Amino acid sequence: MLGRDGETELLESVLRNAVEGRGGGVLLQGEPGIGKTALLSHVEERAGAFQVLRAVGVAPESDLAYATLHQLLLPALDRIDDLPGPQARALRILFGRADGAPPDPFLVALSTLSLLSLLAAERPVLCVLDDAHWADRPTLKTLAFVARRLADEPVALALAARADEGHAADLPDLRRVPLMGLDRDAAEALIAERLGGRRPADAERDRLLAATGGNPLALIELAGRELPPEGTPEPPAMTDELQRSFLAKVHARHAGSLPLLQLIAANGSGGVDVIERAAASLRVDTGPLHRAELDELLTHDGARLVFRHPLIRSALYHSVTAERRAAIHRALAGAFDDPSDQHRRAWHLGQAATGPDERAAEELERSAEQAALRGGPAAAMAALSRAAELTADGPRRGRRLWTAAHAAAHGGFTATAVDLLDRAEREPRLAEEDRIALAVMRAVVAVFAGSPGEALEFIAPWVPRALRLDRRRFTPTIAMYGDLGTRANRPEVWSDLAAWLEEAPLAADDPGDAVLLLLRDACRARAGVAPAQAVRHGAALESLTDPITMTLAGAVARGLGDHELSRRLYRAAERIARGGGSLGALAWNLEYQAADEIGRGRLGLAEACAEEGYQFAVEVGQLSTACRNRGLLALCAAVRGRPGAGELAAGVLAEAGERGLPDATTYARRALGLAELGAGRYGEAVRHFEAAGEWDTDEPASLVMGVVPDLVEALVRVGEHERAAAATARYVRWARHTVSPELGALAARCRALVAGDGDADALFAESLRLHAAADAPLEHARTELLLGERLRRDRRRSPARRHLRGAAETFHRIGALPFADRALGELRATGESAGAPETGVLSTLTPQELRIALAVGQGLTNREIAAQLFLSPRTVDYHLRKVFQKAAITSRAELMRLVLAERPA
Repeated sequence: MLGRDGETELLESVLRNAVEGRGGGVLLQGEPGIGKTALLSHVEERAGAFQVLRAVGVAPESDLAYATLHQLLLPALDRIDDLPGPQARALRILFGRADGAPPDPFLVALSTLSLLSLLAAERPVLCVLDDAHWADRPTLKTLAFVARRLADEPVALALAARADEGHAADLPDLRRVPLMGLDRDAAEALIAERLGGRRPADAERDRLLAATGGNPLALIELAGRELPPEGTPEPPAMTDELQRSFLAKVHARHAGSLPLLQLIAANGSGGVDVIERAAASLRVDTGPLHRAELDELLTHDGARLVFRHPLIRSALYHSVTAERRAAIHRALAGAFDDPSDQHRRAWHLGQAATGPDERAAEELERSAEQAALRGGPAAAMAALSRAAELTADGPRRGRRLWTAAHAAAHGGFTATAVDLLDRAEREPRLAEEDRIALAVMRAVVAVFAGSPGEALEFIAPWVPRALRLDRRRFTPTIAMYGDLGTRANRPEVWSDLAAWLEEAPLAADDPGDAVLLLLRDACRARAGVAPAQAVRHGAALESLTDPITMTLAGAVARGLGDHELSRRLYRAAERIARGGGSLGALAWNLEYQAADEIGRGRLGLAEACAEEGYQFAVEVGQLSTACRNRGLLALCAAVRGRPGAGELAAGVLAEAGERGLPDATTYARRALGLAELGAGRYGEAVRHFEAAGEWDTDEPASLVMGVVPDLVEALVRVGEHERAAAATARYVRWARHTVSPELGALAARCRALVAGDGDADALFAESLRLHAAADAPLEHARTELLLGERLRRDRRRSPARRHLRGAAETFHRIGALPFADRALGELRATGESAGAPETGVLSTLTPQELRIALAVGQGLTNREIAAQLFLSPRTVDYHLRKVFQKAAITSRAELMRLVLAERPA
């Protein structure tokens, strides 16, 4: 630890914080030999009160999903049965202890967090991972998930990785500690220790420092050796220097054991039984292993063998010829006879192949299927990529590349997915259904990380052919096409769908066909051909099992005005996504729910959905989904009058412009407009509302038309009555495609605002009547406010007070404070002395606290809430204590009564 006082103090502070229940972690970064492993050993020595879990990443297993996680959690796997059922099952399937459907990566991550939290309830936990740059990506993503949720856990993470391997990007929430070479004094002390107490001459010390850059391991290896004469060319890079140094040591002391050491280096998993079988087939003597002759190079961890320094292993592995390395991998492939190790067998076969090899490719393909079952998209991607390289046949190679791209997209490796799709499209003789599948995958990547317009261009040419070839296989694609038309402000998409769907023979009792029937009804309603009848397909739709398809169907039902069916589909999709730990589908679903809750005026729930959706979208790399959720957060902030609403909306507007996201642009523009409307700056409000999209097209887009009621109000405020009347006429025509009383109420309100005095009262009455049949208190209260303002101006004070008082109460209850202030101001102008109504307790909670409070209201336990919200039970308990403090209550029963008494905002 010479020269490492700052680093050791930091590591010890991480341990102290964990003991106090404030977990966290560090990532030590530096070149080989810089002292990362020594620092990890130091923190282990200081963790006497901790339960220590440790693992070491190894290069051959870097493509084997969760291999490093299995190594890390191995001592704790006997506690799996203490986890909630779905989490326990996920880990059993993952580690080969049970059969079943593949656990989603984020269910695995939640299960890992729960297991560590369970252990930490007994004593603090320290997780140590050396050579994290060689750990598999699913393990790193799991640890990143855990690291983000340790604020209230007595759990510490200490990882070490090379600084130039790129894996640090997978661990953004760990504090990075770059390790530099030792300074002159520390280097001199280390050299003296290596030389048995003899202090080096200044010239010798300086030359060693210059040659090693202060790398401690290099100093130890080269101290006392003859260095190249001064004036000679610069030595090779330090890694090469160290590798040669390690090889020289091995050759000098263990030359006779080189074949055995090379075999162990190629194995990776370190299993002694596998080494024995492979060595027998290669006729390699394993005697030195059993005579403890290699103990200075290897350590035994149960049945595993681990090199004491990764550079020893690296030097040995790369010291053999390509031909010999292929023979070693073939022998290792033949040594795996346990079915649970077939993925390792396939990997070694793939490494042994030197040209097209269909047998190895098939094994890798089966390995990829198993990797998918274990929730390892990175492993599946690597196996299928290698399988494609070994495939001679073009169409089959294309399908394997497409499947690898699917795994890459599922794992969040967007750039890799695009590259694999590019390679697949270059393959000759691909079948038409394969071409469609490639276009669909490109569209999916664009939806999550690109723009809806780009996604539309990928799939538009293929939708009619998909309907003709296999409509059930491509139902999600067809539904996505309609949704993209809405998101991209491209209403002509629905005209295309109408023509295609009218020709398709559809069965109402088939869930997939029910989605297509729903789309066809939407097309007919938009064209004014038939009334909306979404509810008639409800039973078949609610038997769907794919959360993405269910969410898409919910969006279509909402557009038709069937809000009850829409919400049932949204919530069922959310339950399936949460139960399977599918954060990608969940992030996407929560955006739709947030938009729906804003429409209902339940701003607290909308914020909770959008905040959680944003976090999950960032976690899985869906940056466009994240931007849209931030747009909805800006909209909530504007309605609630939060100071940062304008800045948040401006940030979303800039990002949405760069990404080509009309939907997020509309959210941000509406947020900016509502903020100006609430502040009484009506001209600026008009500017933002009109900038939300194109208004002069023949066929209006749903996103843009949703802003018209706001625009009409602002135009009337600035005296632009003709423009307001024109916008109202367009809105009334557009609203006819739905049976929703909500849109009817808004259309009547717009007409009332532009009507003469003789007609306004009847139109306002019609609007309020329709509002009463809808579940949209925010818009109901806005209509009451506008009516109350008109009545006050007409000196009809008594009815004005009634409507203004009702509006003020609703605005306060749901947290729309700028509108509440307007209502109270108008109420005082009628001569009534009005104070602010009392605000409900639930409206004071943060989004996370509100979700937990509502879950308690449903009777869920802390463990059940933790599983739903991807938190640990300890974190749920922490937030629940905060809820109790804000509500001035002391029990769950009191909280349940409070949730029942207050309608959540």
